[in-house]
Amino acid sequence: MSVLKTEAITLGRTDYSDSSQIIVFYTRDYGKIHTIAKGFKRNSRKYGTKTIDLLTCYQILFIKKEHSSLYTLTEAILLNNYQPVRNDLDKYYKVSYIAELVKEFTEENDTNKPFFDIFLDTLTGISNSTNSAVWLLSFELKMLKVLGYLPELRSCINCKNSIQLMREVLFNAKEGGVLCELCQSNIRNGVVVPAGAVVIANKLVDVNIHRLERVKIQSSICIEIEKMLRYYITYILSKETNSCKYITFR
Repeated sequence: MSVLKTEAITLGRTDYSDSSQIIVFYTRDYGKIHTIAKGFKRNSRKYGTKTIDLLTCYQILFIKKEHSSLYTLTEAILLNNYQPVRNDLDKYYKVSYIAELVKEFTEENDTNKPFFDIFLDTLTGISNSTNSAVWLLSFELKMLKVLGYLPELRSCINCKNSIQLMREVLFNAKEGGVLCELCQSNIRNGVVVPAGAVVIANKLVDVNIHRLERVKIQSSICIEIEKMLRYYITYILSKETNSCKYITFR
């Protein structure tokens, strides 16, 4: 048995009994973990917080026992509750979608510090930004890259020609990338996307996340990029996410 401390973002919580809760965190040092907060609903003060809210960053202490994947939460000190997100329904929907992606794409106890940093920086960015759409698209693309799912978006997967001078391309999830107009004749499935939108998507993959606030993208281009990403993410997960239907770009 060991007591561990880490930075953590709340992904979910459910009642376990009349007094206890199961809380799911994505942590910097231990990946996604499930914890039990015993007696939290009766006496939350002993945990150092009045409540443990979703989409909130804490410093947590928990007890890890051998041969158990359910850890015992002992302390949760609030670091950031991202209040502007809670005051803006559009931002809240986008952050909820991001949290669902984190839950779906990560495995239990699989540490990935670069991904945690992307998640944390995106929450902070959306909270402080007037351009939440760009932050969402950036997160989806950077997530796919850091987790090893990023498709080929720079050149045709068949002829290898760059998409820079193309008018539109076909994105095929099964093939894992884009096809030019000449190479897509035998491909039946996929989504047609303006090549210019894909070029901008590539720039979002590459841009330093701390410079993202300077990036401005027309809403029509955001819609095209999200159409491609949502189709691809649905293919990877073999299902549509619950919260994606609430996402809008304006």
